[in-house]
Amino acid sequence: MLLLWSFFQPPRVNEPPFTINDGLILFWNTVRDFMKGIIERLPYLIVGAVVFLLFWLLAKAVQKVINKVAVQSHSIDETLASLVSRIVSTLITIIGFLATCVVVFPSFKPGDIIAGLGITSVAIGFAFKDILQNFFAGILILWRRPFKVGDQIRVNNFEGTVENINMRSTRLKTYDGERAILPNGDVYTSSVLVRTAYHKRRLKFVVGIGYSDSIEEARSVIHDVLNGIEGVLKDPAPWVYVTELAGSSVNLTIFFWVESQQANALKVSDQVVTGIKLALDKASIDMPFPHTVVLLEKQSNADGPAILSRPAAKAKAVSSLNGQNI
Repeated sequence: MLLLWSFFQPPRVNEPPFTINDGLILFWNTVRDFMKGIIERLPYLIVGAVVFLLFWLLAKAVQKVINKVAVQSHSIDETLASLVSRIVSTLITIIGFLATCVVVFPSFKPGDIIAGLGITSVAIGFAFKDILQNFFAGILILWRRPFKVGDQIRVNNFEGTVENINMRSTRLKTYDGERAILPNGDVYTSSVLVRTAYHKRRLKFVVGIGYSDSIEEARSVIHDVLNGIEGVLKDPAPWVYVTELAGSSVNLTIFFWVESQQANALKVSDQVVTGIKLALDKASIDMPFPHTVVLLEKQSNADGPAILSRPAAKAKAVSSLNGQNI
């Protein structure tokens, strides 16, 4: 290209015309100067290559050491260890590249590049704010470990088993067999309920008995049912407390402990509720519930809607409720 450019340039004033031979000489001189510069800098290139190779080997060795320590130590999450090893390896490689540039080009100043990167990083930070937020939230989740893979958690309106935690998101398998992918930024800033943080959890439900029924007898029947169900833990022992004197019943709240897995909790809860219902029926203990009685009175069209607004209608309703007029 240089030869063609030189050939087609118009001749200058008082200068002989530029010939093909002159172009070849210029091209050869340019190539010769370029090769001479490479030969003169060849020792620097060799030393720079050796320096970069040493830093690259150091980066790989550090990465392997970090991963090995993570595998041997159960307290360090493997995903976090892999991330840290990659970050450290990348930093060592970048330092090696800068050192190589200093060796090959003595006039090179790493500070200028670092200053330029500082300004560039601010612009990148604003452009990728959400991505960086999820990234650093993922690091904090893996570092602090509020939950781990296999735990059953509830975040906002999502509940299920944790399948995977990566740098961008946390993946859940819901109890309905669906997959929910939650951004780590939302997970870290939201309230998280970890159902399997402990080996056991407490369940409760309320049952009402009639005011004329014996509270102690109902307690005894309920305790017998709880003691006969295998999934109900004996320690802590189940409790049955009177918690409310409601409008139509005496409410007993039943507390019992089960293993923390959601499937097990649902299974045991079904056995407990079914067993208590059948046992109270067998013991002739009433479980009252509110009744609604709708009374309609036939009226002529001129009377308007059928409502209990007249004294006669009210008396008839009271008589019906007392069993005098059915």
